[in-house]
Amino acid sequence: MEYSDDFNTMKQEAIRRVKQMQQRSQSALGTQQDTPNTANSTAADEAAKSPDLSSLIGGLLGGGHSDGKLFDIAGIPIDEEKALIGMLIYILYKQGADIKLLLGLGYLLL
Repeated sequence: MEYSDDFNTMKQEAIRRVKQMQQRSQSALGTQQDTPNTANSTAADEAAKSPDLSSLIGGLLGGGHSDGKLFDIAGIPIDEEKALIGMLIYILYKQGADIKLLLGLGYLLL
């Protein structure tokens, strides 16, 4: 019986803390609790204002390079994926990895 009482007390304490943190965050933003209808419209307004997720990810992964090239070495274009595989080969070589693994990763660079 003690176990369930302790559990219920902990659960109530956790709920109280969550509500307290929600009140703090709302007061920090200067907003009051919204009714469900205004909360939904506010979320829709925020979604309309925020940039598209795919454009954000594309900008981060592409690094702003329109052609995908990170740099050129002796006329060979090196993109992010090739640079990453090259660094992985170097690190594994320094750690004494199996030559078959290194050759397989090298094949991916072709």
